[in-house]
Amino acid sequence: MPDQAKEASASRLLPIALSQVAGLLCGVAGIKISSRLIPPEVYGAYGIFLTFAPLGMWVTHAGLIKFVARHWAASPDREGLLREVRRSALKKLPLLAVLAFAAAWFVPEMSGGGIAGRVWIFACLFAGAALMMASQIAEIALQAAREHWRDFVVSATGSVTRTFTPLAAFAALGGVAGVLPLGFAVHTAVFALVAWLLINRSGAKDAAGPKQLTPIYNGPLFAMLAVSAWILMSVDRWIVAGFFGTEAAGFFILAGNVAVKVTNILGGIFMQYWQPVFFAMPAGSADERRALARRVDVVALGFAVCGLAGVAALHVIMPRLIGIFINANYTGSLAMIAPAGCFGVAMITGQFFHAMLLAAHKERSCATADLSGAALLVAGGVLAAALGGETWFLRWLLVTPLAPWLVNRTLARRAL
Repeated sequence: MPDQAKEASASRLLPIALSQVAGLLCGVAGIKISSRLIPPEVYGAYGIFLTFAPLGMWVTHAGLIKFVARHWAASPDREGLLREVRRSALKKLPLLAVLAFAAAWFVPEMSGGGIAGRVWIFACLFAGAALMMASQIAEIALQAAREHWRDFVVSATGSVTRTFTPLAAFAALGGVAGVLPLGFAVHTAVFALVAWLLINRSGAKDAAGPKQLTPIYNGPLFAMLAVSAWILMSVDRWIVAGFFGTEAAGFFILAGNVAVKVTNILGGIFMQYWQPVFFAMPAGSADERRALARRVDVVALGFAVCGLAGVAALHVIMPRLIGIFINANYTGSLAMIAPAGCFGVAMITGQFFHAMLLAAHKERSCATADLSGAALLVAGGVLAAALGGETWFLRWLLVTPLAPWLVNRTLARRAL
């Protein structure tokens, strides 16, 4: 049995790792091409657009995605679950449209000024956000069911189209900035199509059962938590753009894109492998909850150590790759790689304690832990930028990996 368990673990880990390798290779190529092709100010504007692209999966439809992640594997009627999720997702699209329209006015000009330019940004943003949400629902179901080879196909497809479709459109049309959002929307269409083709083939078609979608996942709680997560994902770009300008934002966004190749790859591997394990662990008694908390601590610490080691390695080697990997126009990004990477480690570490509460069916307690951790990270960044300028803002980011251990873990364990 131990040999069989090891073989099963290896068979799960291989496609998970290959998905991250595919993302890494595409990301490396994308950074190399974009740093030569796109000026920093345009890259900064497109990066701000991308911060609003997850409005569907991180805000309006976040509860549905959490519900699929938590309940798909054990559902006796997956086809029925999908029908419920689809109906609820369609009902939430008008809210997504309103948010996308409002967000379009905060994206720096990319396709000309005036109403026509804003309508263009809105159309690309709404389409991309809706399709990105749809693909995320399908992909998270594949991961929850441990269909990792199918997920590898979906993930690799998304990595290729996300990286190269906007760049190809930009190059083909002679550097017109407005085609970058269109390229992103096309990417999400292909991504969603592949994801849903695969999930429809892997879902069990059992007899229709009782309603499965619970109000807590379809209500405001997870939408509120997702808003805080989305703000965390985007706030540093907004702070840099707001306090230091779009060119500085371009440098910071490129630095972040380099750093997340380490943090997101490691986070994806750790979370995809361990989250189903957490959800399968019993959590009825005090002893079982303590065992769950210990397991989460070990996994979160393992991720944090590996993530920070990877960020440190990037900080050392990246100056040697100017002109080879990153164009000399983006030399200003070098000092920002380690801070951006440390903030990425902080964000992902907090997700493990969130998953712990979901595994223990303590969903309502997620609010206190998640929102308190997010408030500390956001307030610290804004104050550092406002009072100390760019230098102190970057120094603040370097110490943010301590925040989830001091706040998220403490509050999550208290609730557990």
